[in-house]
Amino acid sequence: MVSKGLWANVDDYRLLGELVNLDAACVGDVDWDDLLDNRDGDACRSRWNQMVRHIGLPGTKTFAEHVEVLSQRYCSDIAEDREDFDNRPFDP
Repeated sequence: MVSKGLWANVDDYRLLGELVNLDAACVGDVDWDDLLDNRDGDACRSRWNQMVRHIGLPGTKTFAEHVEVLSQRYCSDIAEDREDFDNRPFDP
């Protein structure tokens, strides 16, 4: 899809950013239709599947692990923000 101009790099960053923000435990927890304003759910889900296949061995990691790997690879600033969030002191 990217090579055909149907999906821009910025869309990958937006997709990963939204998935990181969702903090979903599994792919079934994602409402793909409402994930990106400018893309329908089928396009988002299709691109996600392409990205997972690109990193190799789909089905060997959990959904959350795939999100983590892809966000580190393509959006290191998102991964850093996530790490900062996860490491913040707990304040009840």
